[in-house]
Amino acid sequence: MKALGIVFSSRANGNCSNAIKYCLNKMKNKGYEIEILNIFEYEIQGCGNCNYICFNSGECVKEDDIYKLYNRCFEADKIIFAIPTFCGHLTSQYFKFWERSQSLFKDEEECENIFLKKINLIIIGNLSSGGDMAVHEALYGFINRRFYPEVVLLSSEDYNTSSIKGNLVEFSGIRDRLDNFVEKIVSKS
Repeated sequence: MKALGIVFSSRANGNCSNAIKYCLNKMKNKGYEIEILNIFEYEIQGCGNCNYICFNSGECVKEDDIYKLYNRCFEADKIIFAIPTFCGHLTSQYFKFWERSQSLFKDEEECENIFLKKINLIIIGNLSSGGDMAVHEALYGFINRRFYPEVVLLSSEDYNTSSIKGNLVEFSGIRDRLDNFVEKIVSKS
């Protein structure tokens, strides 16, 4: 079994990165092969300025790393996205990643089976700045499906620390929540 973590933050050792590392190390102890991808190491262009060629040909004309990233997702059995919030919204890198998926799947059933059912979410965001709304944004892609991903919202405000310190996993309450999150992911078939 393979577990893939994708960090949608531009910070190498921030809360998203540290939360992914913590979770994947727990999964490694349960026999998973693990891999972490930092989105800032890949070029992802947004959709647009292409006359919707992908709708006709099924292939995107953009030349970037999106196929490389999605192929890693297809190879994984479990996927964890760690996504920071900015101004109460998910990062733009996350949206660019999602919008480029429209040329990758022949239909919704294929999308569900080889991708969506594998996804689980760590959202890093404070409630006072809309972190709970960011969870709703993340779950929007799963509306009207027969399943939802496991989701955990981590807030530095709850631990009276700064969100930019990257130290959330140092708190036992955060580790307990992440342990529970991992157990739920591993127990899903």
